[in-house]
Amino acid sequence: MKRIPFVLAVLIILAGFAQAQAVWLTGSVDDALAKAKASNKLLLLDFFTSGG
Repeated sequence: MKRIPFVLAVLIILAGFAQAQAVWLTGSVDDALAKAKASNKLLLLDFFTSGG
């Protein structure tokens, strides 16, 4: 019986994370940093390459 409140709490927390959306920006890193600082948020940089 003690597990039910724990499981409900975990489900509520996971539901909150599921609603979060990533915003993909294009442009310069400086612009992205300025926007992140203005909104007091972290910045994730994603780099990829293709080819051999």
